[in-house]
Amino acid sequence: MSASTDITRSDNTTETGSWFLLFARLSIAPLFFYSGIGKVIAFSTTAGRLGGEGIGQFLAGGAIAVEFGCATALVLGLFARQAAAILILFTIAATVMFHNFWAAPEAQVVVQTINFLKNLGLIGLLALIVHQGAGSIALRRS
Repeated sequence: MSASTDITRSDNTTETGSWFLLFARLSIAPLFFYSGIGKVIAFSTTAGRLGGEGIGQFLAGGAIAVEFGCATALVLGLFARQAAAILILFTIAATVMFHNFWAAPEAQVVVQTINFLKNLGLIGLLALIVHQGAGSIALRRS
């Protein structure tokens, strides 16, 4: 592109890029909202999987806060880079803890491999948001 046709903005995105970033933010957020709702509904089960009473409850509460808080931030475009970075760390931890296909029983290897690879894709999309920010279609650029 020549300098006269380049519509790059100071937030490192083009007008079209901002629409794609909005689509990316809006398409990934429901996954974390849905997961957070599931954890609220089955809080005891979630806490049990994370270590039982005490630490498990603390971790389950933290997971719910991260999922709801960061998903809301992505939808609104507030602190999108920070929210995406937190979700990258959260997704890496969840992937290693719950989708470790290399240690799964033979009957679960395919399902766990698919979930592991799906999460790698989510991490890639979140990394894009960390790099690009929310774009210009946001309440506040980040």
